[in-house]
Amino acid sequence: MRLSLKWKIAGGFGAFLLLIVLLGWVTLSLLLSLRSVQRRVLNEALPGLVAVNEVVRSYTAQAGAVRGSLIGSQQALLERYQFEVATAEFWEAQAQELFTSGEERERLDQLIEAGRQFHELVDERIVPLALEGNRTSAFRILDQEGTRLISDIEIQGELLRTAQEQSVAQTEDLVASRSRAALIIVSLVVGGALLLGAALAYLLPRRLARNMDRLVEATRAIERGEFAPDLDIRSGDEVEELADRFKGMGAGLKRLQQLALQDRELEIAASIQTNLLRRSIPTTPGLRVVAVQRHANLVGGDWYDVDVGRDEVTVVVGDPSGKGIAAALMATVALSFLRAESALGSSGKKVVERTNEALLEATDSDSFTTLIYATFDISARAVTWLNMGHPAPFLLRAAPDEGTSPQGYYLEGPRNRALGWFDDPGLADTVAHLHPGDRVFFFTDGFLEAKAPDGEVFGEHRFADALLRLAPVGMEEIGDRLIGEVERFAAGKLDDDLTMLIVEFEGAPAGTGEGLAVATGDGRQTGEEPWHSRR
Repeated sequence: MRLSLKWKIAGGFGAFLLLIVLLGWVTLSLLLSLRSVQRRVLNEALPGLVAVNEVVRSYTAQAGAVRGSLIGSQQALLERYQFEVATAEFWEAQAQELFTSGEERERLDQLIEAGRQFHELVDERIVPLALEGNRTSAFRILDQEGTRLISDIEIQGELLRTAQEQSVAQTEDLVASRSRAALIIVSLVVGGALLLGAALAYLLPRRLARNMDRLVEATRAIERGEFAPDLDIRSGDEVEELADRFKGMGAGLKRLQQLALQDRELEIAASIQTNLLRRSIPTTPGLRVVAVQRHANLVGGDWYDVDVGRDEVTVVVGDPSGKGIAAALMATVALSFLRAESALGSSGKKVVERTNEALLEATDSDSFTTLIYATFDISARAVTWLNMGHPAPFLLRAAPDEGTSPQGYYLEGPRNRALGWFDDPGLADTVAHLHPGDRVFFFTDGFLEAKAPDGEVFGEHRFADALLRLAPVGMEEIGDRLIGEVERFAAGKLDDDLTMLIVEFEGAPAGTGEGLAVATGDGRQTGEEPWHSRR
């Protein structure tokens, strides 16, 4: 047998009336216990004040004893210091038992920690310096560091005293006001609830049952895929809130449906982008190429390409402006035109020029792409590249002799304009001669611009230092290890993609002399010092 909601609610209200009578009796009992609560609070708050005062006084006395011993070399003052240390530890233990709330305990812990640092400062630095006769240094340390620690102790002590004094005052006021209010409220609730409960037991179930029917119909509409049900309930209680939640749930389901479609589009874009990039790096005698990439989001804009000819290997690393699908589409345009023009056998400058023309036509005026287009001539032991507004590549050279350190260089040269902004971005190239074992790193600016939580960027110096430190690591690991360092620096939050191509030259050395020579497009030679950047 199923009881209707109306009778269930009516029975519940009948029980509620009995509970109201019981509530009156319980409230009177609680009123009598308020005084005992008041006594307990005061018994905890006042001893807490005493403990805090003693702790602060003890540390102040410790500082005075130490200062006096430095002035007069009085052993009695050092003994006084040790006595005050024991006194402070005793009252700290008392305070730890009295202070249990989160904020007060945190302040007490900060006070105790400052005291511990003060003891370490005195015992490990000031006293040894004094015993060595270097009292000037001991005084300076006590004035600079000791005074700061004692000030921290006094501040935390004052905060704890203030909190306890406020607690005492608030408790007195609260107990007095609640005592008066409880007597009034109990009388009104017991008498008024009997009348009000009887009325609600009759009127509310009828209205509630009608609203529940409308809610059931709304759930059926959502089940049919109608995410905006016609539901207007003004009951002024939880049923009205439930109706509002139903409407919000419908809107949320509609947003989820749209997000699911967007996620699917992002997955498709990521799949297209992955398929565009080389799934495997082609191998060639004399060179090893390793690619590493870490996207900040599901779809990234960074891209790279590797093309192997008979005696040459071309590598390209690009970074479009913006993020997400827009950046991925720009990367698709750039990479597609670059590959198409390369397939025609065009020179590197012609490939970059045609790619710039394509981006000018296919993208917005405020969009651009930076890239490095580099060609490795294995037989000539040289690499020639065009830098189109991109970070300069970095060359890592193994240690020339046993016991020496590896060297690193930013391969600076003419920096042309980014693609997609100007009809003539400039096509000045740079040539660098390589030694066997040299590694050239082509990377995007995500490495240099990664930010720590305090806003500091990773920067060129950290990047170069990290590569020099990781020089002994193998080709397959150095990129992942470097990305790990950048992620730790940024506390795991990357704002930009990280892409890197590592090219190791393995060709037989030719007798062309020592050092690194970088030839710019106008024929000038510039020497680099490890590690160095002229930007």
